[in-house]
Amino acid sequence: MKPLRHPILELSRPKRVALFGVAFLIGFVLWYALQQLDVPLQTREARWGIVSLELSGTVERSQEIIDSWKGTALDNARSGLLLDFIFPLCYSTVMTIACFWAASLFRDRGFRKTAWLATVIAWLQWPAAACDYLENIALWIQIRGPIQDPWPAIGRDSAIIKFTLVAIGLCCVVGALVILVLRRRARLTPVPAPITKPAMPSAPSVEAPIRPVASHPSPPGERPA
Repeated sequence: MKPLRHPILELSRPKRVALFGVAFLIGFVLWYALQQLDVPLQTREARWGIVSLELSGTVERSQEIIDSWKGTALDNARSGLLLDFIFPLCYSTVMTIACFWAASLFRDRGFRKTAWLATVIAWLQWPAAACDYLENIALWIQIRGPIQDPWPAIGRDSAIIKFTLVAIGLCCVVGALVILVLRRRARLTPVPAPITKPAMPSAPSVEAPIRPVASHPSPPGERPA
């Protein structure tokens, strides 16, 4: 049986890089547009804008937030939700590719357990987008009204799961980047040469010359010993 392989890994490296760049660019544009649309939604009842409605959890709290969005604010909320049906596909693809890259880096550095964990996190990024879509459906039903259970709770639970999975993915990528930067800095830092003390010159050895012993002639009439 062929092992299960993520569709992202079926792409070649150049295609993954190109997909990452396109998804990142489109996702950034959508994120910026969502931030602009969210400004009128930040009221006293909803300090975090649309995120306050995502985490409301109850019918009463959702009704209080939506009632504070008057005039064009409610139109901004609807427009933002329509854009948010495209945004999850972009950021989840970016996070998936980034987490698989982090897993590859951890594996090359010898952190096999961390690489396995990063691979699992990469697989969880598209499910995070699925939670985002479920959350958007719950928000759309609440904005159209009437607000009824269980949609506020569904929106809150989906948002919590989504934020948790994306935050774990970001921590994984940041950790890989920190390791990459530290390794490159260690590689570029020159290693100082060891300081060696100069060798002390040894004192010259003075050897006394060996003088030959002179033989004295024996006196006449004596035999040499």
